[in-house]
Formats: sequence, C-alpha cells, structure tokens
Amino acid sequence: MLKVDPWGKAAECERAIEIVADPERRVVLNSLRSLWLALGNEQPFSDGLKRTGQLSTIAQIHVELMFVCRSAMH
Repeated sequence: MLKVDPWGKAAECERAIEIVADPERRVVLNSLRSLWLALGNEQPFSDGLKRTGQLSTIAQIHVELMFVCRSAMH
C-alpha cells in the first residue's frame, strides 16, 4: 500500500505557492493543494486498489510539479 501524507503534500504546495511568482503555476499548485486537503479529509475508500492507483498518480504529478517549481525558483 502506498503511504502518502496528504497534509504534508498540501503543506509543500502551500510553501511553493508563497515562493512561485508565475500566476499560472500558483493556480495549478493551489488546485493540487486543494486536492491533497480533500484526500486528507475523506474517509478511506472501500476499494484499496483503486485508492492506491489514484494516490500513486497524484503523487507522481506532485513530484513532477514540485521539480518544475523548484527549477523555476533558481
């Protein structure tokens, strides 16, 4: 089972939102942050495999977006 801390991921997005100047990236980061918060607030799915697949996809998007944002900050 994939272990993801949605609250930690949301906090990463929040920190990036504060630093990134590009308004379009900020909108995307805010959407991703909202998604992580929603996942943190929801009850576990009855279908663990479905949730694992979804979390894996969202986590990969998060990693790629954070990489792009970090590159843009330098």
